[in-house]
Amino acid sequence: MLQLSYNLGSLQEIDSYLHDTELQNHAARSRSTLVQFFASHVDSNAIPALYQRIIEYIPEAIVTGITTAGEIHEGESIMERTVVVFSFFETAELQLVSYHGQSEAERELGRRMVDTILSEPVAAPIKGIQLYATTQRMNAAGLLEDMQSRLEGVPVFGAGASSYHNHGETWIFAGDQVYEEGAAAVVFRGAELEIEVYPCLGWEPLSRAMTITEIESPTLLKTLDGIPAASVYEKYLGIQNDDNFFKNMLEFPLMLKRGTSTLARVPLIRRANGSLQLVADVHVGEQVRITYGSPKHIIEAAYDMQKKLADFRPQGILIYSCYCRQVYLQEGLNLETQGFRQIAPSAGFYTYGEFYGEGGELALHNATMVAVGMREGGLAEQFSGQEPNQVHLSESKPMEMTARLARFVGVVVEELEQANRDLQELMQADSLTGIYNRRKMDELLGEAMSSDEANDSLSIVLLDIDWFKRINDTYGHLCGDEVLKRTAAILREDVCGTGDVGRWGGEEFLLLLRNKKADEAVTIAERIRVTLEQTDFGAPGSVTASFGVTAARPGEEIRQLFKRADDALYSAKHGGRNRVVLF
Repeated sequence: MLQLSYNLGSLQEIDSYLHDTELQNHAARSRSTLVQFFASHVDSNAIPALYQRIIEYIPEAIVTGITTAGEIHEGESIMERTVVVFSFFETAELQLVSYHGQSEAERELGRRMVDTILSEPVAAPIKGIQLYATTQRMNAAGLLEDMQSRLEGVPVFGAGASSYHNHGETWIFAGDQVYEEGAAAVVFRGAELEIEVYPCLGWEPLSRAMTITEIESPTLLKTLDGIPAASVYEKYLGIQNDDNFFKNMLEFPLMLKRGTSTLARVPLIRRANGSLQLVADVHVGEQVRITYGSPKHIIEAAYDMQKKLADFRPQGILIYSCYCRQVYLQEGLNLETQGFRQIAPSAGFYTYGEFYGEGGELALHNATMVAVGMREGGLAEQFSGQEPNQVHLSESKPMEMTARLARFVGVVVEELEQANRDLQELMQADSLTGIYNRRKMDELLGEAMSSDEANDSLSIVLLDIDWFKRINDTYGHLCGDEVLKRTAAILREDVCGTGDVGRWGGEEFLLLLRNKKADEAVTIAERIRVTLEQTDFGAPGSVTASFGVTAARPGEEIRQLFKRADDALYSAKHGGRNRVVLF
């Protein structure tokens, strides 16, 4: 494989390179040639003529292009230019698949693309798929759905079309077709082709966790913790709905965990009702945090990624980096990309969303840099690249202070969240025995009764320690406390994983047994009864208990269920104690 890239001032300059005999010879010796344009400003009407000029010189070339928010050429960020990348493959086969798509029809678009990819009569295995899409005008989650389920094990990488201005013109092209709404995929096949994809985020949590409580669409976030999403940014960061809203938001994307992936979500637009328009999808119930980008951390993370890429020994590198990294790093921008040119020929651009992942982990990312290394054959013995030099960011005093304050806020938030978790646990636990208290058991019982469990198999066991007052009066309350704690430990150990245990009050305990019918609950209760009877409780010796068991009935109220258990326990007590009674 050979990758060559050129930094053009205009599309007309491509002609001088197409006339180059050496470039034509490379194409003639290659099985496949991929020509890509990363364009700052291009007249879409000129694309058909551009395509014709290219195939006049390289007849079998696959040609694609995408609008950008900045270009990357040999590790350097450039602006208002067009980068053209020629990738020559000795043995790999390429397939171009593209379709027009409309909003709310993304899933069908993705399905058509996968159908076409899988119908190709080629024996060589798929090693990767490059995906370009107009992400500002579509829900990428729908586009990716079939790729996640039907192309499992195939790495997908790429980006969303972008522009130098938030509301600027964005498009992609494939061959001589231009798409203002659509997607284009280049499928890489070949037994000798190897592709490695590495992501780099570098943003750190800043705020507490907030729950997504309402969305208007997958990419329109309405409320967080029940309040308008934009109000959260206004409250914590003072970001107003003005002309600088988009650039201010770029520095503080939302972050969430989905599966094993950490995803950032950048708001593009604030709606009048306080909703936030996002580039990529979110789901109700997911927890998000406002994040902060530490320049030092971002650049260190990029260096770690470059080291991994150097070990792969690629022959060419493609880079897709989020526009917010460009805006945020500013004068330090080249520090996170210049290491690529030491490894292999590299080119890329700044995007509105980065595709990365395979199978169920495939997603549209934000605030991320994705680097793709390619090579044909095994590890090259005569590798021309080298491991990148580590870059140290010389931070200004204000930048250093901001980073330290952000770290301070992050640590304080983490401590407060831990304190809240501890408090929540205390509110749910019985202070003496450590098992659930009555309040928590009431809550769990209510949830179970309102679910399908109550219509299938849900049982409860109410038990009371026999002659407990006599233990307290004879051996003292400290001994009585030990009996309660030891009893709770036996109950917890016996039903671990099959139900919940709580102290109902005094010497009474309640077992909530899910997926257990009445006869199974009786068996569990009898087993516990025998264990208690055979346990040495110290000074009191043997301790016994009486048990009332019953199963839930469809449609009944909690008080009806509990009354039956209480009646069964009463029968056990008055029937001689140390026994199990089923109502």
